Amino acid sequence: MSFSILDENPMQRYVPTEDELNSMCAEYQIGHVLAVPGELGGLFNVNVQVTTTTGDYVFRVHSGLSRKNHMDAQALLLAKLLQNNVPALTPLRTKRGETFLTLHNRFVQVTRFITGSPFQYTQQQADALGKMLRRFHDALSDEEAVPIPYWSNYPSNAILLEEMDILREQQQDGLHDPRLVREVEALHQLVMEQWEAKANECVKTVIHADWHAWNVIFNAHNQVEHILDFDGLQRGERIHDIAYFIWSLRNRSDCAEIGRDFMRGYGAISPVEKHLLPFAVARACVFFLCTASFTANPTQELTEQMKVQKPYIEWLLSHDGQQTIRKQVSC
Repeated sequence: MSFSILDENPMQRYVPTEDELNSMCAEYQIGHVLAVPGELGGLFNVNVQVTTTTGDYVFRVHSGLSRKNHMDAQALLLAKLLQNNVPALTPLRTKRGETFLTLHNRFVQVTRFITGSPFQYTQQQADALGKMLRRFHDALSDEEAVPIPYWSNYPSNAILLEEMDILREQQQDGLHDPRLVREVEALHQLVMEQWEAKANECVKTVIHADWHAWNVIFNAHNQVEHILDFDGLQRGERIHDIAYFIWSLRNRSDCAEIGRDFMRGYGAISPVEKHLLPFAVARACVFFLCTASFTANPTQELTEQMKVQKPYIEWLLSHDGQQTIRKQVSC
């Protein structure tokens, strides 16, 4: 692989060689490589499981979208979470005390390889997940100066407008049907009109920005053992983390029940947050419509996302959809 490609394309993924892994093992003082069972998945980052003479680890090679100032802030925020009994999976430190290394032009972090149970969508686990999110939010509520990550799943107004502009440019280049782009524009306007009317009244804190079932590991007692993936940490409306979790349940037949169990664990939210919740969920849908512009095949991605997100947005904006979502927090 030519490293100039990495320089030019921040989305280009890079998998370390065994020699590079051994070199990094020496920096982390975790022995030397015995085996590399393989990659563990990841859309943007490369996560490689590595067995060394001292145990099992995960080497996470970040995409070119990560920034040093945000990673430095992560280290401080994760330490604060641990102090408040929030089990954030924290990167190991090198022999120089750093929380990351650089490989070519990519940041690399190492964590222990953890075992446990994934989210099983039970009442007990949903309640525990809600309780943990509330503890997470409360622990970081007084943090103000948090760098904004270059990329996250948090649909800020600026990000959505930028992505809409890119969709329009792609349409002019012939990549999208103009009617499809106009539909996205109309959905974006409808959702944001509802959201922006009262968004400034929402409670703000440092949010996870990617709070869903795949970023949490449970123990045998159905309690949260580890929280993963802090690339999106930033200050924002706490309701976004709630809405994003509800959005992640959209295809389940028991989504309303799981949502109620989750909110029972999280506890009370303000009347304004309750009112805005369906629009916050819809805003997550709009984000995934707009981010089609960043994919390798934006034409296909936008078409597929419209099939999925448009009906859900329309339902969320309907009286029935709004009432159904709000009932989940009336517990």
